[in-house]
Amino acid sequence: MVDNRSADFQKTASMHLRIESSLSTTPLFRTKAFLNQKYVVEKLPARQIAVLIGCGHSTINSALKRYGLAAEPRESGWLQYGTKLENGIRVQHVREQMTIDSIRSKRKTGWSYQKINLWLHGRGIKCPSGRAR
Repeated sequence: MVDNRSADFQKTASMHLRIESSLSTTPLFRTKAFLNQKYVVEKLPARQIAVLIGCGHSTINSALKRYGLAAEPRESGWLQYGTKLENGIRVQHVREQMTIDSIRSKRKTGWSYQKINLWLHGRGIKCPSGRAR
């Protein structure tokens, strides 16, 4: 049995119905204004923007390059061996730099990595993670 009332309602309702939508079908990473707001103004990293909109950070990095928003790469949070933070600024760690110079000079004179490791261990110099070598 077909309900004629619902068919009549659909015909008349569609004539008087006006649909407005504010939804965008354009992915947010393809919107320069969105990326500018998040990356430049709010200073969010690409990984955090990717999490916000549900895509990969490599997609965000590509879009930032495409729109010219990622002018220079940002430093990572990791400190290299031989550097330290002083008042929020990266500076050379003098003692670690001396260790690096010693390692380089020993390699130039033909020392193997294993021999250098034993030499460091004998002097009580720990690796960057703090463990004994």
